[in-house]
Amino acid sequence: MSSANQTDASKPERVLRCSGLHVSHDGELILRGLDLEIIRGEVVAMVVESESAARLIPRILIGIESAEAGEIELNGNVLNGLSETKKLQLRREVGYLFHNSGLISNLTVWYNVALPALYHTRFKDVQGVGEYVDVLLDRCGLTGSSRLRPAALDESTRKKVALARAWVMSPGFLIFEDPLMEIDTGSGSDLLNLAFGPVPDEWLDRDPRPSDPGVLITSQGLHEGLFRYVDRMVIISKGENVFSGDPKEFDRRGKVYPGDLIMKREAF
Repeated sequence: MSSANQTDASKPERVLRCSGLHVSHDGELILRGLDLEIIRGEVVAMVVESESAARLIPRILIGIESAEAGEIELNGNVLNGLSETKKLQLRREVGYLFHNSGLISNLTVWYNVALPALYHTRFKDVQGVGEYVDVLLDRCGLTGSSRLRPAALDESTRKKVALARAWVMSPGFLIFEDPLMEIDTGSGSDLLNLAFGPVPDEWLDRDPRPSDPGVLITSQGLHEGLFRYVDRMVIISKGENVFSGDPKEFDRRGKVYPGDLIMKREAF
């Protein structure tokens, strides 16, 4: 990833901050006192031990669900105490890829991608939105699928549609909710390369991906692509943040689950 955009020479633009975040669900301790910051241009992977953690944490961070304790700041706004209307306005500034793609079944691929932009701009620039959607679909290799509905697509293709939709508002913050589940390893690598890989020659100077967003990816386990593309990995075990740092520090041979990566702190 390129270096983060900065608001001045010393302070990078922060898209997310949470402090003392405490979350539990159905008797499972998911987070105990989590402190986390993400800045523009930074890709952070949070590796957790359960499906509920991978899917609940991102929704709490944007105010869809509530934590038991702690403070969350999203794009400079503290969520605690905000009205639902204000939280909704803030969520418009976040691109979100749901674990199950979250596409609308009775809309075509084209309209699934276009809908957030059409809705939030109140259809003021239908032509401009349409042109941008066409470019996004081309970038994601979906031009031939634009008139299909989600049921006609395999899961990996649906996730690419969801990625294009997450990009359509050019957000400064992107959240990928457990994106690698339900697709094979090769498809997962393709998705991450599409999202974070180098710009192909044919897209130089016209890449439609958002410019240097902050990114949070949650994952139930370890995927090779996480080590290839993320700048920082956060390991959560039994609710505790047991590691936050450069993923290249890990010897990954034979390691599958987050618990496999828990080492004595002096090893780091």
